[in-house]
Parts: sequence; structure tokens; C-alpha cells
Amino acid sequence: MKTNRLFPLFAILALALTAPFSIAQAQQPSESRLAQLLKRFPEADANGDGKLTAEEFKAARQKFQQSRQGNAQQAVVAQTKEKPLFNTEEILDESTLDIKILQDWHPVGATRQKLIEINVAEWWPGQDYRIPVRMIVPLEGKAKGFSITGANGNLEALMKDTRPSDFQAKLLKGGVGIVQTLVRASRQLVGKQGLDQKMGRQFMKDLNPRYTVLWIWSMTLMRATTAAYTETYYFEKGKVAGSGSSKNGMAPAVALINDQRFTATCSNHAGAYYSPTRRAEREEIAKAEGANKVFFEAVEAGDIDLDQNRDRVFRRVMVGSEGGMGQMAMEAGKSMVEMQNFLDRLWSRACVAENWDRLMERGVDILFEPGTHDYVAYDIVWGAQNHPQVPVYYQPNGGHSQTPHVATAKDEQNRDAFLWHHFFGGDSLLSPPTSSHKVDKNKLTVRVSFEEGPQPTDGRIWWMYDRAPEGSAPFLLTPIPEEQWADMKRDPKTGSWTATIPLKEGACRIDFFSNHGHMTNGYQQYLSSPYTRVELSSSQN
Repeated sequence: MKTNRLFPLFAILALALTAPFSIAQAQQPSESRLAQLLKRFPEADANGDGKLTAEEFKAARQKFQQSRQGNAQQAVVAQTKEKPLFNTEEILDESTLDIKILQDWHPVGATRQKLIEINVAEWWPGQDYRIPVRMIVPLEGKAKGFSITGANGNLEALMKDTRPSDFQAKLLKGGVGIVQTLVRASRQLVGKQGLDQKMGRQFMKDLNPRYTVLWIWSMTLMRATTAAYTETYYFEKGKVAGSGSSKNGMAPAVALINDQRFTATCSNHAGAYYSPTRRAEREEIAKAEGANKVFFEAVEAGDIDLDQNRDRVFRRVMVGSEGGMGQMAMEAGKSMVEMQNFLDRLWSRACVAENWDRLMERGVDILFEPGTHDYVAYDIVWGAQNHPQVPVYYQPNGGHSQTPHVATAKDEQNRDAFLWHHFFGGDSLLSPPTSSHKVDKNKLTVRVSFEEGPQPTDGRIWWMYDRAPEGSAPFLLTPIPEEQWADMKRDPKTGSWTATIPLKEGACRIDFFSNHGHMTNGYQQYLSSPYTRVELSSSQN
């Protein structure tokens, strides 16, 4: 297997498997791609003319899949049920940490700090994955539990004594520790360049989720937790809350699901749902591919102005992108059934919505901040419809490489509000609201109600017309127009928040959501109503 063909897959895995494999792209490769495939699979040239056609490729691919599938689905499903994503004994085993002390405990201002290097895991035989961990506790006494994140810049930054932020200083003053490590792409870590390619070769042998970046990133946080709790003179068992964005949002969410020591996650630009699009169901992928085709034809015709860098980035990360898992499965000798069951095995233990009841029984706290235009957390429509219980804040137009809407709240302090309440209690946080709507000729009336917990002090609503399929290029690259927002009014009788939106003539559907603010323990929290899509009939326009 050529290393350069592995890169697209592991770019996808690095984004928490955000872009499902593209069926149409897998079946209709370009001429240059067909030439490459012919070199690897000369037997696919049915008529022996030395040229591989799309029809020959499709026939060979179907024959290959049929020969591979057989009883594969039943066997892989059984394996999925039997094998957990992580081994608890491996997570908790202090003897395999192989701790190297880089800086022993020493005072730094009002804190004590220690820097160590640990072995996260023997990722595969002969390949250890070592990473630094900085532990910070108050100057006196033990820390009870801690806040943990892998979002700490680079190795050079983590090697230096840390001056806690104002919020971290308040946590420390309250007796909560800080644990910092590095959750980053291997190419960005000294001494780990090229590790992703080696991981890829291991992964393609048997599609083991262990050999994915999501596994090692999550394991890093869990093993750092084990290392911190070996310091019994400085830490006592307590709450463990993870937080961060992107990979540092997915990793603590996965740790929360798979490690009962974790008690909370505040995850920004991270996926919470295992939607049909994320499962790569044929109908959903076809919708995205169709939207992509129309969108980029308009770009090439000059009808849509798109920066070349953004064009290149979003072609790679959008749902329905080229270089999907379908072709890779064939090249690796794996069936699409096996690839699908790999996804099922991974997401069944990596997605909070799939584990909701079990998590709630543990009494954990959860907040997701996906943004409305994010290529990792793109399944917000399906998620809101099927899992409205998940607390969510949608940053309007927010996402990776995106610019927030002009009317986005500038005073949002969700992470601090969330962590403060998790560790210390005090004022309650907003609970997920319900929303209802009514279409009356040329207007839409929306009502949002907070039926439990505290009431917000304000509300603001945003809307879009005829939005493209989730995760497609136009879904990600067409922002909410600057003028499509309004402040909501509070009904003094019911306490509900209402708004009336004039409907655009000729529109087929409208999407809307609202954000609501609440001051809690001195921090400004915002929570969103469910992202809602309303189909409009022709008689309403």
C-alpha cells in the first residue's frame, strides 16, 4: 500500500471521521485515477485493451465486494459487540506509564507544578506513544479533581512553567487542580512525524479503531488522568472535567464515555451524534454529492466567489469529498461492509448521543458547541430532531475556518460558566429549551420555552432559507445572511420567547434557531433552542 494514498483517510480520521466515504466518487474515478488503479489491479481490465474504463472498474469493484462480504457482516457485528473500544485495565495500569520526571514539584507563584513524560500506550507492538503532562495544584493542600485539556500549544510551551489564566487561578483557589497535556496531530509533535502513516498501515490490516488518531487522542487524556492520580500527596479523587475544541473537544467526550473517572465535557466544534450522514447512508451522501456538484460548477463558472484556499480546504473535508473510504477499502482488500462496521464500532463508543442514558445514570455534565457551519459537527439538523436533550450552543456561522455572524454574542463565557458550575455548583445553568412554530401565510411565528431550571434574560433568533444538505460544500460555505436575525420578545404571561419572521417569497424551507443568555455565578452563559427546519408549501409563499 502506498503511503500517499493513506493520507486522505487519516486526514478524515484526524477530524473524527467527519467526511463519510463517497459512494459516487468511489464508483466514478477520474481518468488519472483509473490509470493508477489499472497498475494496481490489472485483472480489472476485462477486455485486455490496456485501458481501465469506469464500467470495468465498477464491475470489478462489485465482484470484489460480493466475494468479500459473505458472512463478513455477521462476523464483524459480533466482533463489534464483543470488543470494547478501550481496555479499562490498560487505561488504569500505573506500571506501564513509565514516568520520566522532567521537572519535579516546585513552586510557581501561587501554585506547585510538576512536568513529566508518560507512555500513553504501546500503540502497536514496538511503538510506544510518549507525551508530556504538566500538573498544577494550589501552593498548599491537595487538589480535589481537576480540569484537563490537551489544548496547550506546542511542546515548547508546555515545557515552560505555566502562569494560570484568571479562570484557572479561581479553580485552583477553590481546590481544583489543572492537568495539561498535548492532543495534536502527530506531524505537529517533535519526534512523531510520520507516525500517522505507520498508524495507517496498522489500521488497514484489520480496521482496528485502536489505530486511529481519535483513539490515541482520547487515550492521552485518560492516561494523563491515571498519571495525575499517582501523585497521592498532591491530588485526591474528585471530578475530572475535559474541555477544548476540535480534536480537543472530541477527545474529552470520548474519555467521558469510556472512563468513569471523567465527569464532564465541554466540547467545541466536535460531533455529538451518529447521524445517517455520518453513517454514510447512500441517500444522504447522494444528496451531498449532488449539492457539491452544483456548487462547484457555479464556482468554476464565476457565479460564486470563493477563495482558492477555502475552495481547496472544503473540497477535502466536505461530506461527499473525493478520496473516500470506498476506494481505500478496495485497495486495502476490505469490503464496504467491513468499513461500515468499523464506523459502527467506533461511534458506538465515541458519540455521547449513542450513550446518553448510561451517561445520565452517572450524573455527568455535558455541553456541546458545534457552530452552525462546522465540517466536524455538521449533523446539527438531524441531531436537534433526534436528540434535543443534548445541551447545545450554536455559534451563528461558527465552525472551523469560519467567521461568526455579526450578531453573535460578544460576551459569551460558556466554558467558564460550565466548569465553575460543575466543580462548585452555585447558580444553575440553563436547561435545553423546547421550541414550537406556526406558519401563517407569509410569516413564521416561533415560540421558545424554558420549562425547567432558570429563565434566560434575553433571546435572539437567526434563520436561513433553502439550506443545502448537511456537511455539503454549500452547507458549509453559504453563511447566514447578515440581516437574517432578530431579537426575541418575552411573553410576560408564559415566560416564553417569541419572534415573527417574514417568509421569503419562493422559499421551499426555512431553518431557524435561537440563543438565550443567562448570568450564572458571574459568568455569561448562552444556550440554544433546537435547530429546526420547516418545509414550506407553495401556498405559503
